[in-house]
Amino acid sequence: MSIKQLCNVLVVGLGTIAAVHFAVAREGGPGRGQGGGNGNGGAAKEHGKGHMHHHKNGHDMLGAKLKQEGKHDVGKFGNKTVSAEVKNGKVRNMTAGDLAPKRVRTKMKMASVDGLIVPIALQLTQYEDYYYGYCFDDGIDYDCYWYPSSDVDYVDYTWEDYDPYY
Repeated sequence: MSIKQLCNVLVVGLGTIAAVHFAVAREGGPGRGQGGGNGNGGAAKEHGKGHMHHHKNGHDMLGAKLKQEGKHDVGKFGNKTVSAEVKNGKVRNMTAGDLAPKRVRTKMKMASVDGLIVPIALQLTQYEDYYYGYCFDDGIDYDCYWYPSSDVDYVDYTWEDYDPYY
């Protein structure tokens, strides 16, 4: 096995371990909600401690509807229907009943694991493009529908940086 192949195996292995770690943490694994071990100096208490983040792959949920103009239902948030508004092959807006979306973006690579989107912590190079998310918050759950930049009309809106500790 060459050094290049060994490095590739190590990167893939470490990435898988990191993805599993985030998936376990998201499901309430060890240390969840303690405030101290989250890497932000205990600021989780100020950012709505107890928000359960759910990451969804908006691109896959829309599928072929991304090429059809109009409003398309992509899921549920509590008892509200989540809809995406598509124009010219790009998502222009999302709604969940009467809740307005929080528009967020991140350069953190978001990867699909078993149909869920999870952040990948270990990368050899910085990801140069943004992932865009429409997030809905009911005070308990925080659902984000993520799209690659090619799927979103992001120019006409202001996007906040995604805060994983919110």
